[in-house]
Amino acid sequence: MVRPARAGRGGLGSHAATRARIAGSDLRAIATGSFVPRGPGYAPALRLRRRLVALRGGEHAIVLAFAWSAGAGAVRIRVLATGAPTSEDVERAIDAGRRIAAVDDDPTELVQRIRKHPVLGPLAHGDARIAQTPTVFESFAIGVIEQLVTGVEARDAIRRLWRVAGEAVAGTKLVAAPSAKAVHRVPMWQLHEIGIGARRAVTLHRGAGRGAALERLRDVAPEVAVEKVQSVPGIGPWTANQIARSGLGWADAVPVGDFWAPFTITAALSGEELPRTAPAEADARMLELLEPFRPHRARVAILLERRDFERRTWPLPRVDPHRREPWRY
Repeated sequence: MVRPARAGRGGLGSHAATRARIAGSDLRAIATGSFVPRGPGYAPALRLRRRLVALRGGEHAIVLAFAWSAGAGAVRIRVLATGAPTSEDVERAIDAGRRIAAVDDDPTELVQRIRKHPVLGPLAHGDARIAQTPTVFESFAIGVIEQLVTGVEARDAIRRLWRVAGEAVAGTKLVAAPSAKAVHRVPMWQLHEIGIGARRAVTLHRGAGRGAALERLRDVAPEVAVEKVQSVPGIGPWTANQIARSGLGWADAVPVGDFWAPFTITAALSGEELPRTAPAEADARMLELLEPFRPHRARVAILLERRDFERRTWPLPRVDPHRREPWRY
């Protein structure tokens, strides 16, 4: 249920830290909604780590504030804005908030299927929901930047691009993800400067020039979307499935071509340790092992990825801050 926000004891948010982050701004609450997540195992600590998300900056900023109501077992989403947002703005904001918080993504079918599975059974209590980015282009941009480099390098470049092309929310430290048009205006030399090498920068520019077409991918079947997005030169199966998973919320996206997933998923489900020198064979074996879990292969991958990260005994790769590897790709 969505209703206009009213002034009250709680202010704009139920957490002092959230209120403090917007205290110097002109943001005001214009609508609020409370949503009970579908299915079992919702993990608020995982889903609501970002209490504030800027959807739009500038003169007519829109920010989402998330809170968990333990008593109601519901996610509360407040729409904060400056200027004079329209009813359509509010509707789109609430829809984006539901996607970000993954309240409508129901993993019940998979949970029931894997309860007695020797490997996945102990993971059935975990939250296998798939959150979505507010726009498909945001997922596209992140997927492209993550190509060919380490996670640390990718996160640094993403943060820099957001600062360069995203819109800031006045009076806060929040920055909205850049639009396709804004990214398209960033010159190639500047993309290179912030750590997005020539190959990825060209792909990013190509996708930014097709921003409207990328958003229309939500109107077609995910399988079709995966094929369509690969018409952008520089986008292969790995990035296409990443976009389908985080941009479209497709529960059957598969991490083909990933540096780790085909090997770790294969090892987890079959006990086989495949050589790193055979990535194509690892992809094929992973797909074979995931086949029984259609149409929830992305959820299975998520549960195993989370388990492996929590169990890892090896250190995460350290990146020399002066290293120039990202500029090469």
